[in-house]
Amino acid sequence: MKIKSLLRYSYRVIEIMLILSITTAIVSIGVNSHDKAEMGGILSPFIVAILWMWFVSFPLILIVVASIIRSIPPVSIFKKVVLSLHIFNVALWILFYLILPKPDPCDAALMEKHYMNHRNDMYDLVNYVRSSLDDSCSINLKYRNDEIREFTIENNSETRDCACIENKKELEAILNLAGLSMQELTVIQEKMLKAGIIGIDIDKNPKSGWMDGKSILLYRWYGVNEYQFALYDRPITEEEKHDVLLMHQFILYNDSVVFESYGGYPGQRGFPDKEQFQKKETAI
Repeated sequence: MKIKSLLRYSYRVIEIMLILSITTAIVSIGVNSHDKAEMGGILSPFIVAILWMWFVSFPLILIVVASIIRSIPPVSIFKKVVLSLHIFNVALWILFYLILPKPDPCDAALMEKHYMNHRNDMYDLVNYVRSSLDDSCSINLKYRNDEIREFTIENNSETRDCACIENKKELEAILNLAGLSMQELTVIQEKMLKAGIIGIDIDKNPKSGWMDGKSILLYRWYGVNEYQFALYDRPITEEEKHDVLLMHQFILYNDSVVFESYGGYPGQRGFPDKEQFQKKETAI
């Protein structure tokens, strides 16, 4: 009898902990999402993990389903608590979905329009950053909703994360590692604003062939997707063109400009109008 009571008590503890874990996950996803699309993007790794770890997740899902069924009707205090927690989780998810804004989608036509309107400002930004950096140094600076999302400085020997540094002297010391100053950083930020760009990833004389002659300018976020311009200071090789045309998240705009879309998982990235747009560009 004692063993049966102990098992019942243990099951109830596991049941409550599992429901509260779901609550914590919902709060974490909602708080860390800037919009509805990002909420779905952050949820995707959880879904992948559930499918990948099915031998663990399937029993837990059964416990949750059984918990909902067993709590109806709520004839005891414990069942009332369990049912209330399930309802709270559903309401919490709906609340976050209603509160979070709906983002504007991004496509190739929109990026082309921006490129045509801000082309000179974008190249002015790239040229200024490259002239300010020391050789074999790079800067990666990305904003989202006027908040720094990524900020790293790299030179030959080290990579430093500056995103959480508020002390100006400390930040200036790190910038100096790549040949930059606080004044030059301010100018870079002003030029980004003028070019309508919210992020840069520029490497001067990179060691990696992937970034050779290539500058990344982040244009827009959509969920966890990053839509960006890849500006080359040289004509793209035939091999690179083949790779660009093959992958649905890349669009070859001309012989030195590529539109790129990166996301957490293949289904979350790419251009819905790639095929139509690419045919138009190829025909020109």
